[in-house]
Amino acid sequence: MKNILSIDTSTNEGKVALLVDNSLVYEKSFTSERSHNSQIFNPLEEALNLCDRKPSLIVVGTGPGSYTGVRIGIAAGLGISMAKEVRIIGIPSICAAETQKDIRSYSFVGDARRGEAFIVNIKDHELVSSPEMVKSDESLDDKIDINLKPLYTFDSEIHSKAIKTKPSAVKLAKLAYNITESEIQRLSLIQPIPLYLRGPFITKPKKIGKTGPKTISE
Repeated sequence: MKNILSIDTSTNEGKVALLVDNSLVYEKSFTSERSHNSQIFNPLEEALNLCDRKPSLIVVGTGPGSYTGVRIGIAAGLGISMAKEVRIIGIPSICAAETQKDIRSYSFVGDARRGEAFIVNIKDHELVSSPEMVKSDESLDDKIDINLKPLYTFDSEIHSKAIKTKPSAVKLAKLAYNITESEIQRLSLIQPIPLYLRGPFITKPKKIGKTGPKTISE
């Protein structure tokens, strides 16, 4: 029996699902505008109780999305993984977007903040390349692959042609179910991390002696 526990907290609507032999036995959503930290535990507890508290595999959505939210979902998954000695893998949340039936390839656009958006093409539920940053709504049209239809987003008013949707914990679990055992083994050796749109912001320390305070000589 293959029990797959999936977690996605990349948007303000967090989701937990449990798949048993590719059949959905549990799904729960919870909403928080600030943090999923306090609301994720009850759904996880309920899902774990349905699989004798030890899933066969854990899959977490890695975003991109809310920086804090994505990390909460990954941390929860890693905690269960270590406590139960269960393998864990990460899949980008945008690859598990809720879409019309049988749509496997599409373009995706999202708000990257700081006056920017990101665009990425997804084929067979996998990223064709890393998300590309663009400056304005007008420039997005040049980045969209016309062969990948339709265009989806998790954000409101990001693009006039984009269809508003949500990440799906159920789809995350189903994608994981269809991954080969050898690929799961490979992916489980890589600790899930958020799909960052930008590198970490690092401030450089001031050079002592040039911008620091003057010393008093004897």
